[in-house]
Amino acid sequence: MTKKMSLMGVAGKIMVALVLSLAVTEGVSLVTSPMFRITDNYKCLVIAGIIIAVIGFALNLIAAFGMLAAHKKGTLAMGGLYALFLNPMYTFQLLITLPGILLLFNSWIVFLTIISSFIAFKVFVKEEERYLEETYGNKYIAYREKVLFKFL
Repeated sequence: MTKKMSLMGVAGKIMVALVLSLAVTEGVSLVTSPMFRITDNYKCLVIAGIIIAVIGFALNLIAAFGMLAAHKKGTLAMGGLYALFLNPMYTFQLLITLPGILLLFNSWIVFLTIISSFIAFKVFVKEEERYLEETYGNKYIAYREKVLFKFL
């Protein structure tokens, strides 16, 4: 059996890829400024970015509480947002929260961070899925087949 995985799963590994990618893309953005600037109306961009990021963070928090409640019971999270999305926390982070935060950088090139983070997710999530399958067996397999949105 695979070594016990922390409650955070592989999120730390994905975060390393995200931070490295963001450092590189923001560095390129700073060196080539204003080439990749989104807008000169930064105030609107900040407002939009904060609203989007807060919505993503709120959805992520709802998913996290669902996962935590299931974890405390020693069971697999399959209700709430987990009934809709295979990986709701990663989904909301990659598709809503991260783009909202990246808007604050006012640079098109920093959005490449989403691509590198998605690639890291696809590489590392296999480890988490193996762990869940070994831990919950057919229950996890059935859940994976039943969940509505599997795009991540």
